[in-house]
Amino acid sequence: MFTVLWTRAPMIVALVVVAVVAAYGIASLKTDQYQATAKVRVVDPNSEAVFDGVQIRTDPKRDVDTQLALMRSDDLRADVDQSLGEEASQITSVSMSGVGSTDLIGITVASPSPQVAADAANAFADIYVKNRKEQVSSAFTGRADELRQKSAEIDQQIQDIDTQLAEGVPDNEKGVLQAKRAALVSQQTDLQTRATQFDVEAATRSGNVEVAEKAQVPTTPFSPTPLRDAALAGILALLVGIGLAFLLDRLDDKIHNPDDVDAVADGLPVVGVVPIYSLDKKGARKLSRKTPRTVVPLASSTAESYRALRSNLRFSAVGVKRTSVLLTSAEGAEGKSTVAANLAVVLAESGLRVVLVSADLRKPTISSFFGMPETDKGLTNVLLGDLTLADAMVRVPLQSGRNLYLLPSGPLPQNPAEVLGSQAMRDLLESIERAGADFILIDSPPVLPVADALALSQFTDGVLVLSVAGRTPKGHLAETLERLRQVNAQLVGVVLNGVPTKGRYSRYYGGYTYGYRNSYISDKASHEVTPAARPGVKAADVDLTVFAEPAPTPAKRNGNGTNGTNGRGKPKAAAEETRAER
Repeated sequence: MFTVLWTRAPMIVALVVVAVVAAYGIASLKTDQYQATAKVRVVDPNSEAVFDGVQIRTDPKRDVDTQLALMRSDDLRADVDQSLGEEASQITSVSMSGVGSTDLIGITVASPSPQVAADAANAFADIYVKNRKEQVSSAFTGRADELRQKSAEIDQQIQDIDTQLAEGVPDNEKGVLQAKRAALVSQQTDLQTRATQFDVEAATRSGNVEVAEKAQVPTTPFSPTPLRDAALAGILALLVGIGLAFLLDRLDDKIHNPDDVDAVADGLPVVGVVPIYSLDKKGARKLSRKTPRTVVPLASSTAESYRALRSNLRFSAVGVKRTSVLLTSAEGAEGKSTVAANLAVVLAESGLRVVLVSADLRKPTISSFFGMPETDKGLTNVLLGDLTLADAMVRVPLQSGRNLYLLPSGPLPQNPAEVLGSQAMRDLLESIERAGADFILIDSPPVLPVADALALSQFTDGVLVLSVAGRTPKGHLAETLERLRQVNAQLVGVVLNGVPTKGRYSRYYGGYTYGYRNSYISDKASHEVTPAARPGVKAADVDLTVFAEPAPTPAKRNGNGTNGTNGRGKPKAAAEETRAER
């Protein structure tokens, strides 16, 4: 998780900075707003009742919620706007809410004018209390009127009974009518009494609400708050940035660092982490993905990464034979030729016999690093038998006085895979090895587009697979390694090329950025180096002069069963000194 956040830190920081600056700027441009709050208390109906049993309050919270719903009606807002007149247009917002678990309701009004805010809040409270009183009074008055209407109807019935009694009725009916009249009179009296009670309630009720606190004119604005808004925006942007970082990391299928390689390489080690080095137009050192590639100056920190690769490559050969090493990648333009050229130089500078073979018979570029032509003569001429290895090989003198041997590609064939997979190619590599080469570095085409590297890997002692940080998909690297394993190639490890020295993922290169100084390197630019003062090792000891010649036939064995060679065509003295070199 920390790695994801570290690598995406620039994006997260940028989001936070943009959000903070934008929020602060927008808030600073807003007009000052003032708030005023008036409070209304919801009254228990029983506390205002003149007569018992008129109303029972069972749920105080429900009463408060009911009053809130009534306050938020459009009718109340229309009455307040009419009361305020032109000032109503200055109301920015109105909010109403209960105050904690009390019977109080707060009415808060915001406005650019503090006076309007206070007047509007008080208007909402006063008009609502007035309207509620009128509504409750009207309700009780209406009930009283209904009772009086019923009383009038009963009075008419009593008059009808009196008329019948006055006209005369039989004695047996007279008693019934008198009893009915008495009941109606009693009922009428009760109705009139209740109507009178409702009249009293209508006159005394407040509508179950009253103004508890008047709004005061505010003296300081509550909005805008640039600092608070900026802080909240920064926190929100931080959360969004973290989420986006993990989302991008999940969607990102590219190789960026050794950890990504480990995730798909199935235990294959990362043997080298190399940045991209180039020279700008003025000859100054510059790291870039766009400028042309070149052999790096040996005094540069980039060269140190190649020395680390050299050391890892040689340690990987402890206990195993690893003379010929193939360099390939998943796709084209991933720096195989660059790594091969620079690795060959640092190997040769360490006193080893190194042969660099340009076996990319489709787009050869390795010779251009040393200012030599590729297709005039070279590998294909030797494979066809047109030239001997000695004729096709080019000696590249280094500034230290040592030599690097280059075998260009030669004319390009129509069937590169068949040529590279032929017995002639196997014999050629064996001839170079017998001639005394300590390392044979072979630059080859990528694995996924063509089968050249797969065919050639059968003849080599090891394969280095290159991937480019930030460009090679994980799936492509995994498929490349799987194809090489299917043909039983001897995989040495993965070289992560193009790792940045600054910004994201630069910490993976941090171990290689210290200044490198030893007896091989001077402070001059480019390839100006001086020979090492190492006893027992001379430039002539590592100079190869004969290639493609078979190993000498033993004419007479000495006492230890050899004829003065190391069994591979290498002079015994040179072999012993080479082992001492290693």
